[in-house]
Amino acid sequence: MTTLDQIEWQRVLWDISESGVLSITLNRPERLNAVSFRTLREVQWLVDHAASDPDVRVVTLRGSGTRAFCTGDDMKGMNPEPGVDDFHVHRRLITSIREIPKPVVALVYGWALGHGFELACACDFRLCADNIEVGDHRVTRSIGMIGGSSWFLPRIVGIARALDLIWTGRVFNAQEALEMGYVSSVVPHDRLLDEVGEYARQLARQPAVAVQLSKQLLYRSLEGGLTAALDATQLAYLITRGPEPWLQA
Repeated sequence: MTTLDQIEWQRVLWDISESGVLSITLNRPERLNAVSFRTLREVQWLVDHAASDPDVRVVTLRGSGTRAFCTGDDMKGMNPEPGVDDFHVHRRLITSIREIPKPVVALVYGWALGHGFELACACDFRLCADNIEVGDHRVTRSIGMIGGSSWFLPRIVGIARALDLIWTGRVFNAQEALEMGYVSSVVPHDRLLDEVGEYARQLARQPAVAVQLSKQLLYRSLEGGLTAALDATQLAYLITRGPEPWLQA
């Protein structure tokens, strides 16, 4: 089986800390971290590794530098490798980010546009610098959304606000993002990396099974009713605490 050290990394930087935080960095600052097929594949490899490696407890995703998280697809470098890449590469990665049972935190600096905006939406939550300008302008250019923002955004900010943002294609700043609940906190850009690092280490110190189960329970609750949610939480309790006599029918 190929290990991470055996891969020739071209578009992404990564590091796994002693505390179990896998840090993924989109490394194309000269293109404001716009993504190519190769970039998406490299992030996919890392997310897949995080899902299967018990030593990885938290994943963070950011762009290189402080000018941009990701400005979307690189239209000048989005060349698929024959027999390797296809149109569904976006979908596979977005699905993997959402389905991994471990916390995934986006560190958002500067611009997050188009598919970059969708990558940030797919993460469990977003911590941002005070210099962000984020949004999805593709509808205004007759370009369809292919990376899940139609599903994520209404769940993050509400349907009315999501429609307004998508239809107008406007970008919004850090204060607006905080007020509408798109981000969890706003930090001065020169302190974001340190503060998120400490927060990620705090998450990594939590009981891994309980964290992973709670993530699955919270997301499932968005799709089902109260009875199903209570049934799922009872099962999660049994997994974390073991069978108790009063729970036995």
